[in-house]
Amino acid sequence: MIDEMQRRYADFLRRNPYLTIATCWTVVQPIASPLTVEAVVERLGGRAEDLEPEFDDDVDEADYEGVFYISRDDASFILYEDNGYQGTRPEVLRRLSDGARVLSLFWNVNGTASLTYAAYGTIVTELDPKFPGERWGKTPHALDAELAVLEAAAESGQWQASAMAVVEAVTGVGLDLPDVSAPRLLLEETVPEDPRAPSALGGVDPDLDVRLRLAPEPVRTAVIHRVVSAYVAATDLASEPMVQEALDRLATGGGDTRRAGANLTPLLARLMEDRRDEQGVVLPEDHPVSRRFWAVRALHEALPGRTWPDRLDALVNAPTILGDMWPALRAQLKTMIAEGEGSSTRTSRSLE
Repeated sequence: MIDEMQRRYADFLRRNPYLTIATCWTVVQPIASPLTVEAVVERLGGRAEDLEPEFDDDVDEADYEGVFYISRDDASFILYEDNGYQGTRPEVLRRLSDGARVLSLFWNVNGTASLTYAAYGTIVTELDPKFPGERWGKTPHALDAELAVLEAAAESGQWQASAMAVVEAVTGVGLDLPDVSAPRLLLEETVPEDPRAPSALGGVDPDLDVRLRLAPEPVRTAVIHRVVSAYVAATDLASEPMVQEALDRLATGGGDTRRAGANLTPLLARLMEDRRDEQGVVLPEDHPVSRRFWAVRALHEALPGRTWPDRLDALVNAPTILGDMWPALRAQLKTMIAEGEGSSTRTSRSLE
């Protein structure tokens, strides 16, 4: 069934090639109680009067922060954004999924893409459909059965049609161009952003993130090196020559860190492939092979000179990689940070 959906969407995209450049569909399915179009508009940050009573060709959509075409499929709503991204925002998804299930599919001309499943105000599963093996959210593997087709298609470059098929397979709602009678919602302002941490670590462990950002740079580097070294030891990666070279660069900050990072790329690709079992299903996050993958990825992220993601994100998966060893190591890190801050304060005072 899902293979037939994939073929149908591939043909749809061939007939509408401009959609492959930048598009966002968001399907909203009320669960706890019915929704009206006015209620959907309010959840998007608008008012009923923001809906156009009649389509105006003279309106320049670029003048608005949010532009939505709202279609219906029985009790469900399909929000279509031409070159928009509001359906990817956690603030919007949380409101739309209050008492509801929401699936959002987005891609743009820069190669950014996301497939997000939210329910009852929570991001259940989120992934980049081009790299379906990497998933996050409250329950990253909630859509494993449906995503099997996407994992196969990502390698052949058919990920867009396959991602559309996944949305329909989960919701039963087909994705299409908006109905000719679909009202257009124009918003000069949309839902404001939530307060958020400057890195993924801040969302997972805000206390540790704060302590590290207040610490001197040498202390941050020492902590990152300590944690990543523990990853390497816990996952038996020390025998990999490129791992040791990158670990040395992390410790000293010298040498060609770009080359050290590039040398890790083949290992990351190999471990990503090893994370799939015979049926192509991605192994659990705490599987030894998955832990090795996250360890190498953290080492890659931790190397000096990285501008994205934040180097502190190398600590995000510490509980998964280290398991029962993490609480004791985290306590040691707090001591390292405190002692490092004290040493820095004493040094600065001696120079006054």
